Amino acid sequence: MEANVIVPNECSLDKVSPDCMQIVNAAVESYRRDLDKLLVSIRLIGSVARGENVFGVSDIDFVGIVSMNPDAHQRDSIAADSQRLTRNHKCISVVDLEVEIKGRIQPQREFILRTDSICVWGADSYTSTETKLTNSSLAKLTTPDFNSVIAGFRQNLKGSLNAEQLGHLGRLIGKGLLKCFRKYLILKFGVYRKSAADTCNQLLMYFPNKSDLFNYLLRIHEQPAERKEELLEILKMAKAAYMVLEKDAV
Repeated sequence: MEANVIVPNECSLDKVSPDCMQIVNAAVESYRRDLDKLLVSIRLIGSVARGENVFGVSDIDFVGIVSMNPDAHQRDSIAADSQRLTRNHKCISVVDLEVEIKGRIQPQREFILRTDSICVWGADSYTSTETKLTNSSLAKLTTPDFNSVIAGFRQNLKGSLNAEQLGHLGRLIGKGLLKCFRKYLILKFGVYRKSAADTCNQLLMYFPNKSDLFNYLLRIHEQPAERKEELLEILKMAKAAYMVLEKDAV
């Protein structure tokens, strides 16, 4: 059933912890040094901006919006700074410094900029208190393609992985698949949650018969997986559950 959903922007610099504010300041310095006059603004996205990050587990995600495409040297510099900041700050798992070109940002990313980010430097062209759209539009904007996600994760699991790589991939699998299943919360009940934990809680409420799967996905997002076989099995479980929900939705 078509219905409107209101998505609030819950991000604020007041919610950013002091240790993460150190990273914010360092990221701003890196963007300004590496991109110089191309830089239009810098935005902080996601759980850190909502004050919901988990110490040592959550990523901290930035987007530098630029006026034109940076050259190879500038992109290499940003990538190097991302790795350096990740090494230097243990309160997060990864410092992600992304770049988007003004006027060429995909609708899915613009939605995130409007509803789940805050400007930390430069011109603020996106922040809004809330965004209203239909549940079908919201599902389309926020749901990755399930089959592509599964195929990508299976490809990443080929070959040998050390403990750090396995743990990071597990976190991505847990969060990515919860986003895929969130589609049914949006379409059936008009429910949209941003964090993995909140999404899992809502899925447990509305689809209790799949509680083992959803609890499993949240666990590997929050705690490093120990075995590749564990992740391959959960991909198999998720595929079977998704096919059932997709059939019921038709």
